[in-house]
Amino acid sequence: MKLTNLFKRNSSSKISLCGKLEYVIGNYFLSGSGGCSHEIETLYYDSTVKSHDSFLLSKDKVIAFFLQNESIVIVRNDMLNMLKEDTKEYDVKFIPVENFDAEILTREAVESWLNGAKDIKWIDDDFMNDEEIEFDFATFETIDSGITYLNPKHFSVKQLISILNAEYE
Repeated sequence: MKLTNLFKRNSSSKISLCGKLEYVIGNYFLSGSGGCSHEIETLYYDSTVKSHDSFLLSKDKVIAFFLQNESIVIVRNDMLNMLKEDTKEYDVKFIPVENFDAEILTREAVESWLNGAKDIKWIDDDFMNDEEIEFDFATFETIDSGITYLNPKHFSVKQLISILNAEYE
């Protein structure tokens, strides 16, 4: 056997997602990688930075959140096509959103693509902001206790990420 065969790379192996985005393509920084299957990884992008070492992490550079061992990505619509192209060899499900602040997600939608969403505390708190709905004192007591929860009818990506981060810290 030739010595070069010992060092031949397995054709079925591929570079990690982080490695591809940060080192091969550049302009990306993936923060939060680790072993937990529910860990959230935040993807930053800056077209002016070539090296991940000089990346300044700021909220305005967040373009996506990777969930479930990088199998699901919640990505801003304006970055969707570029990220799809840059990750085409990875088995990733894309959830495009206009922005991370709008309360456009629902429990039903999230449970259809996120394992562990059933562990989230769901409380419909619409009665607190709508005078047409009868005030629910028992639910208010639960909310007032400081429990972390999401309203199953509407919540934002930022709220979801906050809940998931709190759950897995």
